[in-house]
Amino acid sequence: MDLRTKGFTLIEVLVALGVLLILITMAVPSFTGALQSTKADTEIDDLRRALNFTRMEAIDRGITTRIRPTAQGSVWSGELTVYDSTGSSPNILRVVPAMGSGVTLTLPSDVTSIDFNNLGGLSAPATPVSFNYVRGAQSRTLSVCLNGRIVLGGSCG
Repeated sequence: MDLRTKGFTLIEVLVALGVLLILITMAVPSFTGALQSTKADTEIDDLRRALNFTRMEAIDRGITTRIRPTAQGSVWSGELTVYDSTGSSPNILRVVPAMGSGVTLTLPSDVTSIDFNNLGGLSAPATPVSFNYVRGAQSRTLSVCLNGRIVLGGSCG
């Protein structure tokens, strides 16, 4: 009578685990890069949506609307606030949450707020604004043109 049992030997199991570990080791950097890319896309899209919201509110309400960092002198990667006028007592329309840690969002140093006029055009500053987003190895560019158009990955030219 044959008493051999069915199954895998210890050597076969160790070889299979070794191959699995090698495959996982090769996949993790790609997965991490994909996660960083997705996070960067999400954050720059959130900024684009906030700018579009500000522009559309200016058109819908027929007045100037403004977006700026919530705290005066704060960075643009922090919390942003959208106002329905540039007067002395503006009404808050929306608060945009801050971007994640490790993000650098740069734009010209003299830009403290962005105003859209009632036609959806850029009323302040008087030149196109270009946001440069960097998160680790990921970078994106978002431009706000004088006509109010918001361009992701390009320029107003």
